[in-house]
Amino acid sequence: MLFLAVFCGFLAEYQLEHKIEKDREKQYIQSLVEDLSTDTANLQLVIDNFKRRDLNLDTLLSLYPRLAAGFNDTLHRKLAATTGFADFVKADRTMQQLKNSGGMRLIRIKQAADDITEYDLMNRDLDIDVAALNEIFIQVMHSRFEIIDSAALVNDLRIKTLADLEQGNKNYLLKKDQQTLGKWNNEIREFRTLCQMVRISEEKLKTKAITLIALLKKEYHLE
Repeated sequence: MLFLAVFCGFLAEYQLEHKIEKDREKQYIQSLVEDLSTDTANLQLVIDNFKRRDLNLDTLLSLYPRLAAGFNDTLHRKLAATTGFADFVKADRTMQQLKNSGGMRLIRIKQAADDITEYDLMNRDLDIDVAALNEIFIQVMHSRFEIIDSAALVNDLRIKTLADLEQGNKNYLLKKDQQTLGKWNNEIREFRTLCQMVRISEEKLKTKAITLIALLKKEYHLE
């Protein structure tokens, strides 16, 4: 009888522990779905930003040969496309908990665990792409500081109309030799290429987030 009582106690404790882990698993999944929904919205914003930037960079490169010829309002406005790029701020609170607290062991459904891991790996690959983009962005900005006479341009914008600036003969360049301008053109082209690469990675990540949300809702019967 004593053995039976101990055995029954063990079963009860096992059942309780199993229920607690199932409850924690579902809480993790619900929280992860919320994070993924936030990610899809944030990704769409940065993807749209990159698409607009690509159009601006295309216009900039088509007008670039006129940079040394004189002021062109469209050209100088499109130069703003080289002054930064949109950051994807991921909602990874749940992912970090799953990875750092051993929560992944609670994910019983293999397909769900595999897809969660794949999504995390895609995020890390995106981080590598963004790091490369940031490096060329820094180069582009350094060249901009060396080439554009921002102080003179801002001063003239205060006292002249755009028509006056475009009819004048000032190009607002600190340097205008072929080698310097050619190097900056190459950097802008590389910046555009990496912007496109990051955008494609973000589009793939968004698609993965959407399919992962659908899988988790189906497997865990979430609304």
